Amino acid sequence: MKKLFVGGLALALLLTVSENAAAQEEKKMTREDYIAQMADLTDREMKANAEIAETDEQIAILKQQIAETEMASDDLNAQILAAVSASSAEAKSFGKNLDSITDQLEGLLALAPEVLIQRRGEIKALAAQVEDLKQDKISALPEMADKLANIDKILAQLTARVAQPVTIDYTVSRGDNLWSIAKQDKVYADPYMWPRLYRANKDQIQDPDMIYPDQTLAVPFGVAENQHLVTRGDFLFKIAAQVYNDAGKWHKIYEANKQQIVEPHLIFPAQVLEIPSN
Repeated sequence: MKKLFVGGLALALLLTVSENAAAQEEKKMTREDYIAQMADLTDREMKANAEIAETDEQIAILKQQIAETEMASDDLNAQILAAVSASSAEAKSFGKNLDSITDQLEGLLALAPEVLIQRRGEIKALAAQVEDLKQDKISALPEMADKLANIDKILAQLTARVAQPVTIDYTVSRGDNLWSIAKQDKVYADPYMWPRLYRANKDQIQDPDMIYPDQTLAVPFGVAENQHLVTRGDFLFKIAAQVYNDAGKWHKIYEANKQQIVEPHLIFPAQVLEIPSN
């Protein structure tokens, strides 16, 4: 039995060696195969070099076109700058100024409503600065016009947010009264708006002439979309012209607010009027 096993193992080894030898023989490259492969590689190399040369030529053409386009652009920019009587340095400075304003406005836009309300003076100042810049001829340059359009869009968003109803707290200090509080820039910047403070805090103010240190007053800002906050100089026909584009519709506002309007021609700052739909 042992001899039989050893004999079988020897036969298996012999067959394996024979198969490996045959495989080696099959893998052996002939001279003809070598010549054919070299010819194929040479042909592929020539085609690749031709493609590289063609690509280099196309790149050179594109570079030339880019250079010509840049020259044309520079010439056009020079003509535009000459049209607005400005130098390249002046235009660059103008653009940086607009970028700075944009950054400031975007920073304000990120603030919480109650914080934004208290900094509405900054919005007003920046809006005035933008209006001044629009008077400069440089603002007509396409790049500047795009920047200004973006600024106008952000200002519109800020204006809409400031107009939305929001309430902040105010802690009364010694010497304060409703008139002086309403006069503060961070409140209404208008002393005649004191009645709004009084109405918003009737639960703790019995006499509008008597408030006390450390009292916390609610300071409302803005009104709902269907309301109008009366300010000095307002009349019903003027409000109607603003909201309806028709001063003749003042009576609609009067009818909706009869409870707080004694006479149609007599309304007061800080009144919040309901505005019926048109």
